[in-house]
Amino acid sequence: MRSLLTLSLVAGCTGLTGPAWALSPTLVGSGFDQPLFLTAPIGDSRLFVVEKTGRIQVMQGGSVSTYLDLSGLVDATDERGLLGLAFDPQFASNGRFYVDYIDKTTLNTVVAAYTAPSAASNTANPGSAQLILSVAQIPGQTNHKAGWIGFRATDPGQLYIATGDGGDSNNPSGSAQDIHNNLGKILRVTPLAGGGYSIPAGNPFAGATAGNDEIWAYGLRNPYRNSVDRQTGDFWIADVGQDAREEIDFESAATAGGRNYGWRAREGSIDNPNVADPAPPGAVDPFFDYPHGSMGGTVIGGYVYRGSGEAGLDGSYFFGDFNSGKIFSLRNSGGVVAEFTERTAELGTPFGGFTLTSFGEDGLGNLYMMGLDGNVYRFANAVPEPASWALLAGGLLLGAAWRRSRRPLR
Repeated sequence: MRSLLTLSLVAGCTGLTGPAWALSPTLVGSGFDQPLFLTAPIGDSRLFVVEKTGRIQVMQGGSVSTYLDLSGLVDATDERGLLGLAFDPQFASNGRFYVDYIDKTTLNTVVAAYTAPSAASNTANPGSAQLILSVAQIPGQTNHKAGWIGFRATDPGQLYIATGDGGDSNNPSGSAQDIHNNLGKILRVTPLAGGGYSIPAGNPFAGATAGNDEIWAYGLRNPYRNSVDRQTGDFWIADVGQDAREEIDFESAATAGGRNYGWRAREGSIDNPNVADPAPPGAVDPFFDYPHGSMGGTVIGGYVYRGSGEAGLDGSYFFGDFNSGKIFSLRNSGGVVAEFTERTAELGTPFGGFTLTSFGEDGLGNLYMMGLDGNVYRFANAVPEPASWALLAGGLLLGAAWRRSRRPLR
């Protein structure tokens, strides 16, 4: 755990820089309808782009098609929508993948499994849905839905699910600290082949221990975009703050479950100035946090770079900010932040304030960034160079009211 002095120095000194690299951003797709995520199975050259309104688009060579259309099931109001996608570790043999969305009928979080006819197919079977789990949301609240889902190579078969605290300022429901509520948490479950799930060994509240069996970590506000280092299995959690600070939490692959990240009593590395709650005993400070200001005010979590195009960047964690459109990188050097660097100028990022929505990682380890304008860019000199990834423009509906709100991830 780092001292608040270290946190403040690192967060406040945006002049601290590491080596500069020719990151060479390349436009690979445009015309998407509010893209919120991008991923692919390990080793797969295709790109799978998640649109907030309910479609998963697949890009291969020069063609683009709809892999799965869930728009009839998804409520995309405010921070609701189709929010997460993860491919089963055995996707090559079972064609199975998972989605996280807000259901149009119940307005609750749904995590469901779907299958494709084969791993190579560019169309999934919409009739193959199997409910894995659902999480009850707070009636009337449209924000803080998080929605990231993913696997860790070092923890085979266990699906991690990020849930926000359910919405409203300063978590009046107290869900984030309530270990009998699955909101404001990282959940960890074993999806079953026929739907549903079992509880993995090692979950901190499993069995007779008080607390929901599914919970892995708690005390989170809106962990909207997270990632797993494909090489080490380390887990990076980017939790959107309230009015004061943005935080990035780090769990090594060896970290046991049960961490409490402190919300709502804590916001980043400080006591939440809006509530009188005492800090929870044992609450874990973020690995890195920054005050609202020149860096922005809504963190967008990214990835540790493991591509082959820029060997000197290997191990650097990239992240950004929705409010400012700025992009940064840092390293974890023995539990201490190293080489904190602003990368905005190097990337020549076109994302101004309130536009950057997500980062993505393809099946080869190359990194991407995307925004509300519907554009997707690859950066860090991808290898190999994919041929002609241009999505035909058109059908771009950004949702002007959503963008005008200026706080879609708050």
